[in-house]
Amino acid sequence: MPRKRAPAPAEGEALLYALAAQARRRRRAPRPRTQAGMGAQPPAASPTQHAGDAAQALALRHLEAAGLVFLAANQRSRTGEIDLIVRDDDTLVFVEVRSRQSARFGGAAASVGHDKQRRLWRTAQVFLQTRWRGPLPPCRFDVVAIDDGVLTWLRDVFRES
Repeated sequence: MPRKRAPAPAEGEALLYALAAQARRRRRAPRPRTQAGMGAQPPAASPTQHAGDAAQALALRHLEAAGLVFLAANQRSRTGEIDLIVRDDDTLVFVEVRSRQSARFGGAAASVGHDKQRRLWRTAQVFLQTRWRGPLPPCRFDVVAIDDGVLTWLRDVFRES
C-alpha cells in the first residue's frame, strides 16, 4: 500500500517549518536537577579565571602587608563588580585588580578606562547604599596593576567625574 504524501507547504509555511526544525536541533539537553548541598558542584573555572583569582590573591597579600584590612571581595551588583574592598585607617578603599601578560597594548593600569571607572563608581555607590552600615567613611579608588608578574599599586587613581 503506497504512503500518502502530505501536500507541499506554501512558500511562507516552508520557511516556518525550516525555522522550527532548526530550533529543535539547537535545543540543549535539560540539566539534571540537583538539590542544594547534594553533590552539586559549581562550574569549573577557566584558565583565565584561575589567573584572575591568583592576581587578586597576590594583590590582597600585598595590600595586607602594607597594613590595609580586608573587608570583602568580588562584590557584584547590576552595575558591575568590585574586586576588593579594604580599609586604610578610616578610609574605605575600592580596589580594581588588573593583570596582563605584557604591557604591549598599554598594560594593566591602562585597561581601567573611563567606562570602567564609571562602572566602579556606580558599583561602589550601590555597595554603600545597600550593604554599608553606619556613617559613610571617606572613600577612594585604587588600582593594583600586575604586568608580567610585576605588581604596581596606584592609590587614589580617580575621582567622581
